[in-house]
Amino acid sequence: MSDHDVLLHGDLWDAARGRRPDSWLAVDGGEITGVYDDKPGDGERELSADLLTPGLIDLHVHLVWDGSGDPVATLRRQSEQEQTIHAVEMARRQVEGGVTTIRDLGSTHDIAIAVADAARRGRIVGPRIHASGKTVIITGGHDPFWGIPSDGVDAVRSTVRAQRSKGADLIKISATGGVYGQAVGEDPGVSELSPAEVEAAVDEAHRFGLPVAVHAVGTDGIDAAVEAGADTIEHGNLMADETLEKLDGSDIVYEPTLFIYETVAKGGPTVPAYAHENAQRVAERHHEVFEAALERDITITAGSDAGSPNVPHPAVHLELGRLVAGGMTEAAALTAATRTAAECLDRPGLGVLASGTPADVVGFDADPFDDIGATGSPSVVVADGAVVRD
Repeated sequence: MSDHDVLLHGDLWDAARGRRPDSWLAVDGGEITGVYDDKPGDGERELSADLLTPGLIDLHVHLVWDGSGDPVATLRRQSEQEQTIHAVEMARRQVEGGVTTIRDLGSTHDIAIAVADAARRGRIVGPRIHASGKTVIITGGHDPFWGIPSDGVDAVRSTVRAQRSKGADLIKISATGGVYGQAVGEDPGVSELSPAEVEAAVDEAHRFGLPVAVHAVGTDGIDAAVEAGADTIEHGNLMADETLEKLDGSDIVYEPTLFIYETVAKGGPTVPAYAHENAQRVAERHHEVFEAALERDITITAGSDAGSPNVPHPAVHLELGRLVAGGMTEAAALTAATRTAAECLDRPGLGVLASGTPADVVGFDADPFDDIGATGSPSVVVADGAVVRD
């Protein structure tokens, strides 16, 4: 009889302890039960990699989107059943790619909430999923295909309550227009939800213990989200210097999603022309905001917007590449996708390799500290104690 369910061997790294060479992790019952210098007996499964890190976390994905040049067009062709099957397949791809925890921030028919529940129950192969389901928008607002039109403070509060009753893990709101989603009636720089509506959404969600992620591209909408005390600012492309100062030292997390906007700004034959033009409008300031955030005491985390135009699942490794290209060190980028993201989810144990924490571990044979792109090619994946890739 084996001493442990799984034994993992290699150099260990997490943001709390740095690199620990030639070490062993023991996994039993879905938890890391020990970290050792020497092999602690035998394992029913024994796996090795040059470097073992905590499972990667992507705080912004859309499982119902397919990562084609125009995923909205795909949605329009699919039935609800086809969208659900697709989301289940994308969940599997995420975890097989070393992404053991995700936040899904927008899904048609609240599909991601159902997929999250199925993953928790072990009915499908997938990562740990925190899902918002449908999002809070104005009539005709950003991403209407999965938005709930909510005009006025009372309507916003009602929508938050409805999503809570469906089992949403968090609330997603759209404070501004976006670059992609609809060609007519939307401007990425223009506020959509009013400051009072943003404040109502945050207040009502927090009253029930639910965090709030805010899609915010335009200057005024970003500021309204920060003033309201939202938990994460998604994108933040046109953030003003004054708002950056408000974020400095605060508990609000900035998630820049650099890769998707650079991708859409490059365009291509399958990317809609309106999205390409919109992305070019916000590209320069987006880079300035990220660089300014790096110089301040602002918490930055990793979200890829996987499923968006030309961003297939999984994609957090692509976002990490852009974070490094923008000025982060490899260690800081990995921290953004492990410890920082785990703390953002109020699950700090997901971001470390320590006894008593969930057994989410990813192994690499190429070193991410030499090339952060190696995070896209894991050789070993253990998710909640189950071996997904060996």
